[in-house]
Amino acid sequence: MSRDDPGLLDAVLRVGGSVFGMLQNRLELASIEIAEAREQLVFTIVASFAAVLLLGGAVVALSAWIAVALWPTLGHAVLVWIALAYGLAGAGLLMWLRAKLRGDPPLLAETLAELRTDAAMMRSETPPPRNPA
Repeated sequence: MSRDDPGLLDAVLRVGGSVFGMLQNRLELASIEIAEAREQLVFTIVASFAAVLLLGGAVVALSAWIAVALWPTLGHAVLVWIALAYGLAGAGLLMWLRAKLRGDPPLLAETLAELRTDAAMMRSETPPPRNPA
């Protein structure tokens, strides 16, 4: 064997370089997903805070109007009914939010799917089917 012939070491180095390149691509994909998640989270927090402030002001004004309008008829009971309505609305909102959070895909789902595909290809298996996004 001459020095110009590719040997086992060269093949291992090429395979290692390919694996490293594939891993680098997957890490770049993960960093992009994390950046997108961060941007979405910041936007959601800012928009939610603004909505809570504005809706809170509207709810206070409406509650005061209802209490004043119904006070001669219902007396103190109007405050109980308003509190009950807020409690039911809040519980419904929490149940909706819980269901929504459970239904969201996990963070880095695309990266994990790509890594599974890469692993299957390296084992010479048929890669798992991809879910269209």
